[in-house]
Formats: sequence, structure tokens, C-alpha cells
Amino acid sequence: MDVAEELIGAKTTVKKQLGNVLAQWLPARLAEGLLLANGFAPDARLADMPDAKLRKLGDAINRWAIVPTGSEGYRKAEVTLGGVDTRELSQQTMMANKVPGLYFIGETVDVTGWLGGYNFQWAWASGFAAGESV
Repeated sequence: MDVAEELIGAKTTVKKQLGNVLAQWLPARLAEGLLLANGFAPDARLADMPDAKLRKLGDAINRWAIVPTGSEGYRKAEVTLGGVDTRELSQQTMMANKVPGLYFIGETVDVTGWLGGYNFQWAWASGFAAGESV
């Protein structure tokens, strides 16, 4: 999605504050933080913003990168819930049943286990199965 094009397109149909428009796609606090970090007032009206400023904002958001500053390490590492439903994948190849050539492995798949390295084993095993099939 090109954020700038979405914002410019919404100018004519939406009479909202810039922060509220971005909050349709991002968590509200994240949208507000991105606006402030890029010199925009979250309460500015979208309709009043020049296209050039919206392109600048859209470019900044499209190019935004998250840079981790640290880690809790393996001591805190855990498997999370959620992901691609295992019923939607081939058990032998990890390929999506509905999209040939699309594979999911590791923690992108909804597989939950005990703590203690099982998630690493699952990542390696599912990756191996997918790799062997392509």
C-alpha cells in the first residue's frame, strides 16, 4: 500500500484529522508517534494538507524501519499463539493447500508447544520438510 496515495485519495472523501485517518491502518498511538516524529500534528485536518506534504509523510511511513535495540535473550524466548492454521497446509511439504508454491514454516504456523527449545525444533523440522519438497 502506498500511504501517500491513500492519503491523497482520502482527501476528497474524508473530512477527518490526519491522525484518525492513519489510525485506520495503524494502532492509534503508533500513528500519532509517526506523525509527531515526522513533524506533523495528529489533529491537522487531512483536507487542509497539501499533496506534497502528504507525499513526504507517505514516503516516511513507507520507508519506516524498526531497528531492535536489544533482546531479552533465550531465557525469555517463547512460542506465541496464532499463525497459519495447520489444516490449511500439507503435513508433508508445508505448502498451502489453496496457493501452490506458497510455504509456511516455524512460528508463522499455529503450532504451540512447551518451553524449552521445542519451537526451534519445529522451525528446523518444518523448514527441512518444506525445503525437501521444492
